[in-house]
Amino acid sequence: MSLRDRLIEECRTYRRENGVTQRELGEKLGKHTSAVGRFEIGAIDPRLKFVQNLLNAMGKEIIIVDKVR
Repeated sequence: MSLRDRLIEECRTYRRENGVTQRELGEKLGKHTSAVGRFEIGAIDPRLKFVQNLLNAMGKEIIIVDKVR
């Protein structure tokens, strides 16, 4: 699973488990509802700032680790 696909799945899961609408999440991110919708269907590749804001809104973070060789 790609990082983008994983982020999309995390976003959908967060919204479903917390009863958050695309509109409400968009307001938290300072984005239009359509931006959240386009992200969730994979129509856009989000900028890093969008990803950072999304993770903050969901109470999550990305941790970078070395690949196992």
